[in-house]
Amino acid sequence: MKRLFALIIKESLQIRRDPSSLLLAFVIPVLMILLFGFCINLDSTATKVALVLEDEAPTAHRLVECLAGSPDFELCRADGRDDALRLLQLGKAHAALFVPSDFSRIFESGGGSDLLLATDGSAPNTAQFSSAYIQSACSQWLQSPAAASPGLSAKTAYLFNPTADSTASILPGTIAVVLSFIGSFLTAMVVAREWERGTMEAILASPASRLEFVLSKLIPYFVLGLCAMGVCTLSAIHLFDVPLRAPWWQPFAAASVFLFSVLSIGLLISTLVRSQYSASLIALMVSMLPTMLLSGFVFEVSSMPQWLQAISCVIPACHFVPALSTLFLAGGAWSPSLWESAAALAVFAVLWTALVIVSTPRRLDS
Repeated sequence: MKRLFALIIKESLQIRRDPSSLLLAFVIPVLMILLFGFCINLDSTATKVALVLEDEAPTAHRLVECLAGSPDFELCRADGRDDALRLLQLGKAHAALFVPSDFSRIFESGGGSDLLLATDGSAPNTAQFSSAYIQSACSQWLQSPAAASPGLSAKTAYLFNPTADSTASILPGTIAVVLSFIGSFLTAMVVAREWERGTMEAILASPASRLEFVLSKLIPYFVLGLCAMGVCTLSAIHLFDVPLRAPWWQPFAAASVFLFSVLSIGLLISTLVRSQYSASLIALMVSMLPTMLLSGFVFEVSSMPQWLQAISCVIPACHFVPALSTLFLAGGAWSPSLWESAAALAVFAVLWTALVIVSTPRRLDS
């Protein structure tokens, strides 16, 4: 324990002398949270819909008034169908809504009158948003007394995220991306720095075991990683109003297990490469790309091909992202899926730490 404590103090002093480590732990998380929080937004707030009103009856005008009052899109009148299609071609409108001339007559007679919505297929996301917004506004109009339409209607409720705000659903995954990047990047240069500065010979000559050496490298950066987790959590809660419905210790417990995985991955890279420049590049590719693309951070894993889903299962962030999203937005008692994610993260932490211990050399020629 004395040797381990001495090595931890030595590594902590090295961190204090290296401003880049403190920059990565405290400044970079805030910058990344701000960048992802403001730049990655799946909500469409500037949808423009060109309206072609061919029916001048009061029922059609009441529908138009309801659509014009919707905050989800901007409604502009078009002179005719050709004018609406021209606005679509010029990019001045994202969709065109056509109200046929017999809309009011068929609607008031109890028949099923349809509206035609033409969307810009070159922008599929915006097209889907436009369709969803129009359908939602029409459903609200059908439920209003002004529609005077009998029958059943379905109401949609968004559990855990009542406003369906994409920022609230993305930021917990952003924390996973930040921790994955910081954790692997911090330790990716630790052992390589010892080799480049020539201090590795003194460590190998000491009586410290491999386990003591590895733990002395992991523990200080583990503390830094938890500090980064705290910075990210406070930024998400206070800057973007993301709710934390679970007790605060639960996401930190999940982050603790996840940090051991990513820190061990970075340390393994540093042990094998022995070059700070090469280790940093490899850590960047290993941490950022898989976490962003294959963890469910932005793209649903279930929508990927089966072989990609199999690959994503071996990525620690694939288990950490859904767990963190559930703890932030849903909270409550731990479900079986949360226990499965925690178990998978624990297995990865033990596996990667064991690989680092086995790969750590005890001789200069090994």
